[in-house]
Amino acid sequence: MTSATRVAMAVVSILLAVGIAQLSQWPMHADSADSFIRLSWRTEPVRVEACRTLTEEDLVGVPSHMRRTEECSGDFANYELTLRVGQRELWVDTISPSGLRRDRPVYVLHDERVPAGIHRIRVSFSALVPPDFESDDPVTLTWEEDMTLAPREIGLVTLDPTGTVLLRR
Repeated sequence: MTSATRVAMAVVSILLAVGIAQLSQWPMHADSADSFIRLSWRTEPVRVEACRTLTEEDLVGVPSHMRRTEECSGDFANYELTLRVGQRELWVDTISPSGLRRDRPVYVLHDERVPAGIHRIRVSFSALVPPDFESDDPVTLTWEEDMTLAPREIGLVTLDPTGTVLLRR
């Protein structure tokens, strides 16, 4: 790489950095009558497994130190997230765990514009698991309350520190 190429790359990098800095100062204008409901949290995904007991035939040829009594296969569950305001379902989405193998946390971040005032808000966050699935972790979280929002106010719905209850902050 020649020195002229390096100088050109440095100049372009500096110009991009300055441009990004300038754009970050650009004010966001929201209609003065609007408010927002923000859904924002992170949680560990629920693992759904199907296990079967291994027979003696399955264990033939397996060294004794590698023998198991059962074999499990499975995946991490997707989640359905629903936001209702009053009688209207404003947003429904399926959210998958992050990561290439879907074994990383589930991230929720969504803003919904609503008029200022008092609204009956219902948020439902449900793991999509088979009906006979049993888990120590909650597979459905629900929050429902009246929320009073002033113009340009953001009402935040998030998880409590234990990750088992949705609440407003």
